[in-house]
Amino acid sequence: MIEEMYIDAAVRHLAAARNHLQCAVLRFDDAGYEHDPTERSYSYVAGIVAEFNGRPYRLVPTPSPDHVLEAAREWRRQARRGY
Repeated sequence: MIEEMYIDAAVRHLAAARNHLQCAVLRFDDAGYEHDPTERSYSYVAGIVAEFNGRPYRLVPTPSPDHVLEAAREWRRQARRGY
């Protein structure tokens, strides 16, 4: 019981840190400055909070349908863009 209270308190502190880091990322963005370490810190803390709340840390993207991939390749070919 006591351990659970400490874990809950720690998760609440992490959630507050996540919110503050998100604000910092947005403020940097508003100033036209990209600060990668702050963005990565936000992402990492958000992942920890998600895991403690029973959600997956990283969602696995669904694969794109073949016709969408083929259309993208055709568009790049016509626009003479290579990636």
